[in-house]
Amino acid sequence: MLVGRPQNFLKLTLRIKSDEERPILLQVYWSIPPKREPSAEEQRAHPADVLLDAVRQPETYSHVLERWLDRQDARHDARLRFSSSFAKQQRYDIDRLIGSANMFDIPTSSAVPPDVQVPKELNAAKETCRKIFKQLPQSPERDSVLAALGRVGKSSLKQKIRHRAQFLIEAVGERFPEIIMVTDEAVTCRNHYVHGSAPSFDYSDNFDAVIFLTDTLEFVFAASELIEAGWDVKTWCEIGTTMSHPFARYRVNYAENLRDLKALLGADKGSGVFSRTV
Repeated sequence: MLVGRPQNFLKLTLRIKSDEERPILLQVYWSIPPKREPSAEEQRAHPADVLLDAVRQPETYSHVLERWLDRQDARHDARLRFSSSFAKQQRYDIDRLIGSANMFDIPTSSAVPPDVQVPKELNAAKETCRKIFKQLPQSPERDSVLAALGRVGKSSLKQKIRHRAQFLIEAVGERFPEIIMVTDEAVTCRNHYVHGSAPSFDYSDNFDAVIFLTDTLEFVFAASELIEAGWDVKTWCEIGTTMSHPFARYRVNYAENLRDLKALLGADKGSGVFSRTV
């Protein structure tokens, strides 16, 4: 995440049970180790683009790492989903968008709000409807309505992502204006492919916009996790970049991509107005 691409294993050493004064170390020969695919990278990672420099900022790095590890057990599954998605680098497809949205559903209640405030009138209407539908004969349609009523008052996927995006908004909201609108559109796109709901525009004819939505979800997830651990995103936003890190490219191109997305949302479906800059 900090470097912006998957890492290669340089070597692996095992220490087996032995005398503490004379440890036995074994060098592992790994015939087929995990290996990143440079062909999916646009350019070699530049040291200046590392999100957090462990060499020049050892104390800050240690502090962030410690707080990151404190939450690792609770958020392991969601972070693993992010890692799998981020490792695809410049390869995008619908499954990556869906996975990037769904990883916000995985964290525990410590990462996202489990419930939302529901007006008394709405809650009363929900209970009335629940009683009416419970009296009906069992059917898939009846059960679907009851399930939907049960979700009233629970955080939706859009609300969960908005909650995580708030870390960015509070720190550097001026650098990423209307990011909530972008994340909402990302979920709308995900819902189209998962539930068949109406799309905001023709995603197939404007797939570069889908890439922007996917990048937004990955950036919000990673940035919110790092900020919560103590990462200084404000300083990161102010430094120069060679754009060798995907997040640096996202930051630099955000304003243009936002403008194109808004133009697309305001245009006729399938107009193909979106043009991505990398």
